[in-house]
Amino acid sequence: MRISLIAERYAKALFELAVEKRQEDAIYADAIELSSVCRENKLFVLILKSPVISIEKKEKILNEIFKKQLHEMTMKFLLILVRKNREAYIPEIAEKIIRQYKEYKQILPVVLTSAIPVTEAIRNQAISIMTKYTNWKIELIQKINPEIIGGFILNWEDMQYDASIQYQIERMRRGSARINLYKKGF
Repeated sequence: MRISLIAERYAKALFELAVEKRQEDAIYADAIELSSVCRENKLFVLILKSPVISIEKKEKILNEIFKKQLHEMTMKFLLILVRKNREAYIPEIAEKIIRQYKEYKQILPVVLTSAIPVTEAIRNQAISIMTKYTNWKIELIQKINPEIIGGFILNWEDMQYDASIQYQIERMRRGSARINLYKKGF
């Protein structure tokens, strides 16, 4: 079975339970914490994926690291994952929970890429336009890429709006390559 499918099923199970118990905000915060730990600490992920380390040792490690930080429901869920030999999927499950929470709360992550940092007024205008376009709350993530020269690129879900100078130059280059300036017959 594919990793993403397994992670999706486990994440859905935990998130639906959290919604039922009205604990979705706490589970979301825990998923952010788990995702952050997994991104920043590769050794932790290697320990989770290691078949050599026993289940008891992994449970002890999880308890030592997260017992005081995570919600009780999340801790029980993590220990179940360890007992079912699914602990290697914890990073992916955390990411899926974050995505499900944002979908549940209708929060759309939008990436705004520009050549230089944008002002607060431009940020607010981008958020306002995207809110009107999607009817969702917008979580604007700004990235800087000097290679686009100027303008901006908006990415959300599977869509992209490219208003960068780099793109305009590329369009002009492709368009002029199709024009034959030398016509036969002279």
